[in-house]
Amino acid sequence: MIKDEIREYAKTLGIEKLGFSKNSVVALFPYFVKGEEGNLSLYARSIDYHIIAEEKLKVLSKILTKNGAAKIEIQVDKGEYNDRRAAYEAGLGFYGMNGMLICQEYGSYFFIGQIIHDLLIDSDPICERDCLMCGRCERECPGKALSGGKVDEQKCLSQITQKRGELTPKEESLIKHAKLCWGCDVCQRVCPHNGGLETTAMQEFMGDRISHLALSDIEDLSNSEFKKRYGQYAFSWRGKGVLLRNLKILFSEGKSDEEK
Repeated sequence: MIKDEIREYAKTLGIEKLGFSKNSVVALFPYFVKGEEGNLSLYARSIDYHIIAEEKLKVLSKILTKNGAAKIEIQVDKGEYNDRRAAYEAGLGFYGMNGMLICQEYGSYFFIGQIIHDLLIDSDPICERDCLMCGRCERECPGKALSGGKVDEQKCLSQITQKRGELTPKEESLIKHAKLCWGCDVCQRVCPHNGGLETTAMQEFMGDRISHLALSDIEDLSNSEFKKRYGQYAFSWRGKGVLLRNLKILFSEGKSDEEK
């Protein structure tokens, strides 16, 4: 069966969790690292996951081409097809109250990539597990952005750290309290489905990690120097300005708990 062939080849690429939805092969890429502190969201500490996942999926797509696929499209977190929906339809996980997809092996600490194709391959059954609905993610969310499985992006700390322009005093307070200059992991950290996870086996996410940034790391860099040094990390996509603003909020005298 082509599904077995794809799964076996995927394992040689380090892809252990893979499923099939309509005209799509969906893969999960776990990134959790146990016991690592820092002021960057966990997903952004390794080389940009888009680069890693896309390279693996390009190699994997050769199996589809060999089996007659005339159309191949690689998508990782961008494009017209919803990655999270595709992964759900491929039976790879269930939705949590925080709106994230959760799978048994990786919790919610994974990236999603898919290969869209024109072959006729049966979909896998939908995952039958459900969220525990404990409500911890809603209660602990710094910006109170979660409600009924939906996210109000205007209140989401992760979105706040990434938006351009001047922040409101309330938004600045959220950054200082969370002690994060990029992203937010609170709804994942408190989720019981993420309890007891082990560090990812994907070595691509373990090399050249940056867990913490100081103001002095970037304030004297030109934009081109910043891109050269950090361009392969997910936290760099907004450029130097947004990150510098957040770091100034964190490290300005009298404003950051970390500096007291």
